[in-house]
Amino acid sequence: MAGKRAETLLELMLFIEMYTLRRAWDRLTDDELRWEPSDGAWTVRPIGESRTATPFLNGSLVADFDVGVVEASIEGDAVEPLTTIAWLFWHVGSQPGRAAELDFLGGEHSAASGWTSPYIAAHPIFTTADEAVTAMRSGWRALDTALRAATDEQLERPARFWGYGQPGPMGTGAQIVGSILNEVSHHGTQIGVLRDLYRLRAPA
Repeated sequence: MAGKRAETLLELMLFIEMYTLRRAWDRLTDDELRWEPSDGAWTVRPIGESRTATPFLNGSLVADFDVGVVEASIEGDAVEPLTTIAWLFWHVGSQPGRAAELDFLGGEHSAASGWTSPYIAAHPIFTTADEAVTAMRSGWRALDTALRAATDEQLERPARFWGYGQPGPMGTGAQIVGSILNEVSHHGTQIGVLRDLYRLRAPA
């Protein structure tokens, strides 16, 4: 039986799935996945078609990224481009399943290693809606299963968040899972909005 910490996270997962992820993944098509909502939108593409300065590579594919643009946007001197649904599934599609493999849930990876971050550990790049949705759904179920077996002791154990070239701050397993659920939820909302825009777009 799940402990109180896990029960809270499981309740959060239930609401995220009901009101956010179902909008993101139900009946998603390949055309929606690949649709570029604006000129210069970040997406995933073959390595030979890479257009950004510091993309993330996985095999023969890249996910667009430009660390200079991101740093400038943090300072208020630039605006990050819109992203495609394919880019967003690269960004968060694997996170739930990877969270289920963290050491405080009985897995072999530490949060500090960056295992759940696409910016630190190589995450798969999905080229079809079926691949993307299957990965996220199966990972979501794996995290649900892991939490149902988790005790309060496991989730209250001190753990270090991932860092970017340096150690991240200390927290607990529950806080780390909560931060991952927040990441999945707000990017899932972006996917839902992009699907609305795709549906309402002007005819080609």
